[in-house]
Amino acid sequence: MPVSFEDLNNEGLLAPIHVALAESFRLLERTVADEVVLAAALASEQLSRGHVCLDLDSLTGISFQSADYDAPARAISDWPSRAAWTRSLRDSSLVTTIETSVSSDGKSLSTPIVFDAQHDRVYLARYWHYEQTLAGLIRRRVALPLLPLDEVRLQQDIAALFPDRETAGGRGQCLAAANAIDRAFAVITGGPGTGKTTTVARLLALRLLQVHAADRNSAGDLGSDLRVLLMAPTGKAAQRLNESLQRAAARLQISDDVREALNEIAAGTIHRVLGWTPTPPERGGPFRHNADHPLDADIVLVDEASMVDVGLMCRLFEAVPADAQIILMGDRDQLASVEAGGILGDLCGDLASETLNVDGNRRQGLASRTGLDLALAKSAIAKKTEPTPLQQSIVAFTFSHRFSSESQLGQLAAAIRAGDADAAVALLAESESNSGPIEWLRSRDFNVTLDEIVRRSAVSYSGYLELLKQHPGGSVDVLAELNRQRVLCAHRDGLAGESTLNRRITERLAAIGLIRPVRQHYPGRPVMVTRNDYRLNLFNGDVGVVVRGSATGGRSGSEVLFEDSTAEDGLRRVPDSLVPDAQDCFAMTIHKSQGSEFHQVLLVLPPMDSPVLSRELLYTAVTRVKDEFDAATGESHPGRLCLAASESVLRATIARQIRRTSGIRDAIER
Repeated sequence: MPVSFEDLNNEGLLAPIHVALAESFRLLERTVADEVVLAAALASEQLSRGHVCLDLDSLTGISFQSADYDAPARAISDWPSRAAWTRSLRDSSLVTTIETSVSSDGKSLSTPIVFDAQHDRVYLARYWHYEQTLAGLIRRRVALPLLPLDEVRLQQDIAALFPDRETAGGRGQCLAAANAIDRAFAVITGGPGTGKTTTVARLLALRLLQVHAADRNSAGDLGSDLRVLLMAPTGKAAQRLNESLQRAAARLQISDDVREALNEIAAGTIHRVLGWTPTPPERGGPFRHNADHPLDADIVLVDEASMVDVGLMCRLFEAVPADAQIILMGDRDQLASVEAGGILGDLCGDLASETLNVDGNRRQGLASRTGLDLALAKSAIAKKTEPTPLQQSIVAFTFSHRFSSESQLGQLAAAIRAGDADAAVALLAESESNSGPIEWLRSRDFNVTLDEIVRRSAVSYSGYLELLKQHPGGSVDVLAELNRQRVLCAHRDGLAGESTLNRRITERLAAIGLIRPVRQHYPGRPVMVTRNDYRLNLFNGDVGVVVRGSATGGRSGSEVLFEDSTAEDGLRRVPDSLVPDAQDCFAMTIHKSQGSEFHQVLLVLPPMDSPVLSRELLYTAVTRVKDEFDAATGESHPGRLCLAASESVLRATIARQIRRTSGIRDAIER
């Protein structure tokens, strides 16, 4: 007998929310076929994994994890036949069947399920609407004519702003800026340290200089002539974008007024820029800005675009004026958004290994703009067919300033990204016989490994706690020492999860007398904010440390110390009573670490394979490691990675490549 919804439910393989959705179908239609109920439950379950839809072709590759994270996942092979499944979906009054790839925005749908019969994909109706609407908006944007520019001035400015354009790293950055500057839609993707933010700073400077040449107003205020909106999915990422952009602008050879205009451009979260409200969609929400009330912008740039889900990306594109540019920036090899959709990865497809993919005419134009020696003939294009308008909008960086091709960390990251488990294992095995930047911690008994992880973590974290003894009110050095290291986990729960490791590390530090966790906010407790608070300017993912409070303003007790680059001492103090939504962060999930960098990373994979483990997850964790520059000595100290994992789990992780299931690429290039 083929597996049924009841089988999955009885075995505890479906979360309550998926069960409730499936059971509601029987309330809506008493005679609903079992295959439709199962499809609804699985479409919901796939959403929880980040997939926009259920792809019936991929069913045999789905493994289910029970509530016990330490138990092995289960794969199922005895699904209903495809013929029975598709027949039931077509016949159900609860399903709208789409027979061809015609554009549909989903607004006229009156059923909770959509069946894309051409590709055998099952959607919850809302996500079909998001995907089709976003695809239509992108398709129209990539077809728009190029923005008219002063080409003579542009060539001069590119020569001045990209003096390094003949170098390995500078060439790609120059081409990316030259290719994106006149497009209504562009994508810049690359790994950590490939120069994405530097490229954007130069790109914005080029646009400002175009405005300068065309019509500089009497006050010389360039910022008012070019309306730029920078945004990121999280407050932490937005703050980091601001800081990175200012650092990049400070290094550019530009006039003071152009630099001032760049410094006045401030990034915010996507939700904040769009104007989030609690108003439901049926009453015009959840954002103030939409197609009827668009953003006031000439350029909209989104950093960390890999973290943006399909629903939010759809809302954003709807709110961008038709005559404004949209530039997406991020690492397509990193983890995708927590919510459904992997838009950046979908758009880039297999282009991440290519620096440029444009037709011959565009290539010739870019050669003229940049002064670079590019192949001008169409025959020089690697692909047999002409690149699509979407493909021509994308530039991928491959040269990393952070990880050289000779470094062990760089080689390990490259092996993981390429899915080469043999190379990764060989690098790790080699590290066991030397004292380099990589260490492989493995034991046949995972409990022994776990004990060693806790012991090492306590030693690492003792540094900032010893400093805190000397400075009970906290200092920049205390916070910096805390943020030099982190334990990263694949799971939140389970034997190797962040909850377990936070508890055990806390107990270990208490046992050796470095902390006294007698109340929630005890001195020395490292905390991570779990909810945005715009009033306090605190954002989900911000990390601080609890310190003894000052007596200023009549306050006493404990405070939480956060980094603040705008403050004179680089710190911000918030009363602990105002930071209720926080958790311990000796250990954190790899998902939560996105965008962060640490000098030392202790990476813990679970003792058994899990559907959560993937090549992208491991790559994201490994690339959190950074070198440390000592300004006093002028020396650079390489970052360190300690990986706790068995070889079998490591190989399974590298073999599992997560590509979010969606139909957006088909819808854009239909």
